[in-house]
Amino acid sequence: METWDLDYPDGHSETWTKDPGTGAFRLAQYNGLGPTQDQYSTPETAELVGARLCREANATVLYPGMFRYSPLTGAPLPEPTRAHQESWLPPFGGGQTPDFMGMPGLRQTHVDLALPKTLRSQQDPSVSLPLPPPGDYHFLVGNLSSCRPSLLAIEPRRGLLYIFRDPQQQWVELRAKHQLLPESSLKTGHWGLACPDPGKQAFFLPTDYGLAALDLDILDFTYDLRLYPGRCVGPPVCFQGKNVFVPITLGEDKGGLLRIDTANPSRVEQLDLPRESLAEPFTTALVDRRQVIWLSRLGQLILKFADITGKPTMSFLPWPAGFQPCFQFGSPYRARDGVLWQLGFDQQQGRYLYMTLASAQPERQETASPRFGSGTINFALETQLRSHPWLDPENVADPGSRHIVAPLLESPNKSAFCVRIPWNQGAESLFNSNAKHAAEFALIMQDADVSFFMRKLTHPWRMRAFVYHRHLYLYHPDFDQSIPGWELLSC
Repeated sequence: METWDLDYPDGHSETWTKDPGTGAFRLAQYNGLGPTQDQYSTPETAELVGARLCREANATVLYPGMFRYSPLTGAPLPEPTRAHQESWLPPFGGGQTPDFMGMPGLRQTHVDLALPKTLRSQQDPSVSLPLPPPGDYHFLVGNLSSCRPSLLAIEPRRGLLYIFRDPQQQWVELRAKHQLLPESSLKTGHWGLACPDPGKQAFFLPTDYGLAALDLDILDFTYDLRLYPGRCVGPPVCFQGKNVFVPITLGEDKGGLLRIDTANPSRVEQLDLPRESLAEPFTTALVDRRQVIWLSRLGQLILKFADITGKPTMSFLPWPAGFQPCFQFGSPYRARDGVLWQLGFDQQQGRYLYMTLASAQPERQETASPRFGSGTINFALETQLRSHPWLDPENVADPGSRHIVAPLLESPNKSAFCVRIPWNQGAESLFNSNAKHAAEFALIMQDADVSFFMRKLTHPWRMRAFVYHRHLYLYHPDFDQSIPGWELLSC
């Protein structure tokens, strides 16, 4: 066999083997991935790696994308698949992607959401995906060092990873090359992942046995991992693509923040914290250009990069006496001036209020009732608020309203993916209900409200959305048939 090592102008490399007898080329590695498994058809392989595909001698054959003419016939070869990027990082499709203008940690995605105004909840979805094996999944979309986006299903509680194969409409489990991915007991609302670049194959998952640095090989259906010891008690964060931070505990008396240099993963630092500050799990972290804030029922873990050296400082700020944060109502509110406010209940006054985050002397604003929010979009019962959530709206929904509307996701074009739940009791009591609710799901856009899906579910606010191949898909752990999807309009 002849071996051909090829380097491309975009920086990626390929290794091909050539059979001197037949002249057939076979891909041995692409960008460090591979070799491709026999489960992949020749057209699939061409699409994944940008190879040239043609018919010769009554067979479909592959040639490196660099080749412009057939080595056998000299005829011009068809153009290869052009790489296109697509990403969705769970839980909300935002994350540390370059085009993301929102705040990681809020319920904000970088994808514009728009659906046809003619959609109705009684209609069937336009497409569907088969469900992965039984479990409770989060979904990731990324190129993972290939030329086309792939869809991954992640089951944190059992440490399982599946990749979706479009032509076969089936899920394939990724196998561990060495160590198995440990499980994570972090619940929804506390689980998340860090991904320095969704176009690459590496990302970081929290587990009960440490932070797992995963390296996927989608051509070989395998993964490798490096485990940084400790019990993860919150989601990891990739700060400006340079460092990954995650809160961990070590035994019964130690804990803090683990810091990993993404350029040199062997360079690890632990920033110590009192063990008692880590006794409760942290929610999805809030990230801006200068700080990261993890929230728990005990207080705020704040990581700041204030000086010009970029050296971080860390502190734990307990909640004021009597303040109980209400994470169940959604994300903190981000005002137009960038200040973050957390909804909570003042046990001393017996009232709901909003309080500024990352401040030793926080401002407070009382509110007549709790609001459901996704970051910048808030609802009081069925009324969308146009100003600060603690201000009463001018046009209030009927106080006797028998529905609650909660925004689950907001997009750059000001659309809000919401759930509408029939309920005529206090909003707080809704979260204690294990009954099934006939929930309606809608996309509230600037010029239309489109109710497009209805299903009877327990805890319907646990619905998860993701975008794959320009379709909006919905997943809920109660689903037992398929994952419904709707084609998005171009904005």
